Amino acid sequence: MNQLSEDSVDKTKVQQLEARIKELEAKLAETESRKETQLLKQKITQLETTLARYKEELEAAKRQISEIQAPYRDLETKLKEHIGETAEVTLQYGGYRIVITDKYKFPWSSVIELLLENHYEVWMGKDDKHLFICSKPTSD
Repeated sequence: MNQLSEDSVDKTKVQQLEARIKELEAKLAETESRKETQLLKQKITQLETTLARYKEELEAAKRQISEIQAPYRDLETKLKEHIGETAEVTLQYGGYRIVITDKYKFPWSSVIELLLENHYEVWMGKDDKHLFICSKPTSD
């Protein structure tokens, strides 16, 4: 009978130990899940920081591009003011193509002078209907 009660006690202890193991396994899984969550939160923070830095760099690049383009935009505005209704200005190959629609009223000298003063090379040509001026920034 003593043997039977020892077996019963051992079974009870085994059951208690098995229950404790299950409890510890659950806590371990929960802890690992918390660690994963914490690592993911850290990664998200790093990515947000990187994204913010990229946004700042993008804005700086946009400002720089805008500063570089400003003289060209100003030149296009000046060209359009000079030529009025006598020609059409379009951007072409980093420069301008000016199609002269009224060759008698077109301000030839002021337009060519404006382009040359802004360091543009100038070519002239004629298509089927109109004379045109092509220009591009001088290459150094």
